[in-house]
Parts: sequence; C-alpha cells; structure tokens
Amino acid sequence: MAAVWRFYRNHWKKLTFGGVAVAFLGRYLDNQHQENLVRREFCGRAQEYGKQPLHCMGQTRKVVVFLNPAACNGQARKKFEKNAVPLLHLAGLEVSIIETDYEGHAKALASFPDTLQRTDAILVAGGDGTIMEVVTGMLRRSDQFQTSKIPIGIIPLGKNNTLATSLFASRESEVRWIAESAMAVIKELTCPIDVMRIQPLQDENSKPVFATLGIRWGAFRDAEQNLDKYWYMGPLKQRFAYIKRLMKEWPSEVSAVLSYNVQPVETVITKDPEPEPDTSWWAWFWPWKSTQEVTMEPEEDPNEAVMPDSWDTERRVSAVELTASTTNTTLSKEKHIVVSSSPKLSREDFVNLGDLSANTKTPPQDVPGQDWSKVQVDAFQLEPQIPEGKESWFSIDNEPYEVMPIKVKILPNKLRFFCNKEERLASSQLL
Repeated sequence: MAAVWRFYRNHWKKLTFGGVAVAFLGRYLDNQHQENLVRREFCGRAQEYGKQPLHCMGQTRKVVVFLNPAACNGQARKKFEKNAVPLLHLAGLEVSIIETDYEGHAKALASFPDTLQRTDAILVAGGDGTIMEVVTGMLRRSDQFQTSKIPIGIIPLGKNNTLATSLFASRESEVRWIAESAMAVIKELTCPIDVMRIQPLQDENSKPVFATLGIRWGAFRDAEQNLDKYWYMGPLKQRFAYIKRLMKEWPSEVSAVLSYNVQPVETVITKDPEPEPDTSWWAWFWPWKSTQEVTMEPEEDPNEAVMPDSWDTERRVSAVELTASTTNTTLSKEKHIVVSSSPKLSREDFVNLGDLSANTKTPPQDVPGQDWSKVQVDAFQLEPQIPEGKESWFSIDNEPYEVMPIKVKILPNKLRFFCNKEERLASSQLL
C-alpha cells in the first residue's frame, strides 16, 4: 500500500490527467453506444413499413429533400445521412436529395417548375431559415394551389428549429429527434400549418415572402442576433449581449404606423374532400388512380383573398420590440396573426427579460407575467418610421430582412406538415 501511495505522490499529475481522459473517453463511448441503440430501434420500425406489400404495378413514394449542408456548423449532411437516410430507404421511399449552395438557393430551387414534378412529399433538412425559403419558393409558383397540397417534413438540423420543436415531441437526444422527424414522414402523419404572406410596399414588382412563424423588430431581436459573438462569456453570454445592446442605444424604441381592421377573427377550416373509393373489380389491376396527371384550369385558393386596401384602425406604435406571429407553435384553433408591442421597460427589466427569454427559449412577448399589448388580426399594414441614415432589420422566421413598409395577411391551413406530437395530431383531426 505504501508503494502505491508513493507512486501516486510521485506521478499525481500524470495519473490525474489520465483519469480525466479515461472518464471523458468512457462517456463518449457510452453516448455512441446509446445513439447506435436508438438508430437500431428506429431502423427496425422503418423496416416494418418497408415490408408492407405494394399494389401490383404500383409506384413507391417519392420524397424530394432540400438539404442545407452549411447547417449545424457544417455537420448537416453527415447527420442527415447517418440518422435519417437509412430510415427512408428501409421504408421503401424513393429519395432525391438537392443540396443548397448559397443563401436563397432553396427558394430558387423550390420555385423551379421541374423540381416538384411527381413528388409525394418534401423534406427540408435544415433550420427555420431553410424552411422559410422552401415555403416561399413553393408559394411563388404559378401552380402554387396544387404544390401547396404536397406535405412537408422537417429534419431539424439548423441553429433555430422553432417550428420543428412544435411538431416533434422527442428532444431527449439529437439522434432520436432526427429519427422521430423522419418516421413522421414514413407514417404520413400530418397537421395543418398557417402561413403569413408578407408583401413589401416599396416596389410594385417585389415578390412576397411567406413565413410560418412571424416577424420580429426591435432591441430584443438585435441582441439575440449577436449572442454567438460572445461565446467566450460562457453562461453569461445572454446577459452580456443584452447589456451590450443597452450600452449601444437607450432608450431603444422602434416606431411605426400600424393599420388593421377590427373584426372578429373566424376559425377557418379547410379540409380536402376524401375521394370516394373505387369499388369496381378492375380497381385492383389499375395502379395509377392516385398518381395520374390531371390537366385542369388554375383554381383560386379560397384562403388567399386579396389584401385589403383600406383599414378602420390606424395607430402609431413606439416600443422596444414589435412582433407579429402566427399561432403555429400553439394548439389554438383560431387562425390569426398576433401583433404584440412591448410596454415601457427600464434598463434592468430589458436585461432581465432578455436573459430569461434566451434561457427558456421563449419569445419575450410570451414570457409569463409580461404586460405586452396584443391584438389579433387577419391582416395588417406596417409603415416603419426610421431616422434617415439609420439601419434597421426585421427577423422573418429568424432570418434578417431590411426594414421596409409591408402588408401582411394570414393564410389559414395553407400547408400541411408532417408531425408526431399527439396533442397536435389530435387537434388536427378536428379540422
């Protein structure tokens, strides 16, 4: 025993370093083992779907994937191919992967006529920004009334995965979360999602942007954009980011003229009519009943009415933060836009609220105990009042856009997204 103690006393630095290294290695290997068990579990589930018989002369489901390889710090392709692609192939799906090369590329690809030809589902491997680009590209197409019926799936690989968080239940590990999102596509479980149509007013020829989450404008938004710059502050980076924003300008308020119509917001329910089953004896030998091409005149989307040109309410708003959000992240059956403006905040309140919002991953206007002014509308117009020479930015679905006058309208139940949350699936059954 004395020899052991003498050895430790003479080599305590090496032994301590070796012990720490072994502990970290053991933890890493255990995590890898647990992740492999999760992959094996989900591969077994997917294989059960792949073993199901296919209609004679039938065609497999085709899934078009928009992959943002720059997401997840450049690890998106590796994680997608390791955790999602095997499940899709085992389930018998035909997978076509399209990689984006630059910001806005997904928008251009989704609007290209041949991209979504004979597609049964769309899968977006990325974050909120990639989803917004794909949705915008789809809804800018001349045949958007038809392409908007294609269900969309999400593989959460971005820095911000706000919409995915509301659609997929499991977040105990990244591997399980990705696998659950892929299984939702395989199981064909969908729920309706509202879309905000954002039309810039500066240029008559400008194209609209379509968002599923909402718009943010103000000091909270600006501070959150700089969070990653202060990584060296460790757990204090959130509070430090808001203090830096405070030091830059205070009082920091945005001003605009907000116009909208005061009217009751009705719940808009749209449900595609279920086709009557073909009971004839030859139906078993005719596999093209669900995939045949039908030539038809463009139909008018009942939810996409023309934006109003007149408003019965107009008021000037000055606030630290101004937001307009959909109800997609909640289980609300009412389809509207919630326009929120912050109350007067002291310096201390601004820092504390921002820190709490960042730590809980909750938008400032939704943090409990806050007295924000909120109004529910189906459309509105925003005319920002910005001093000449000052730069200001919106965040639309967590992506930066230069501030400009805009008109916004809600398109209820415009798209369907794959999901696996029991609460959301249960509520969607009522629609």
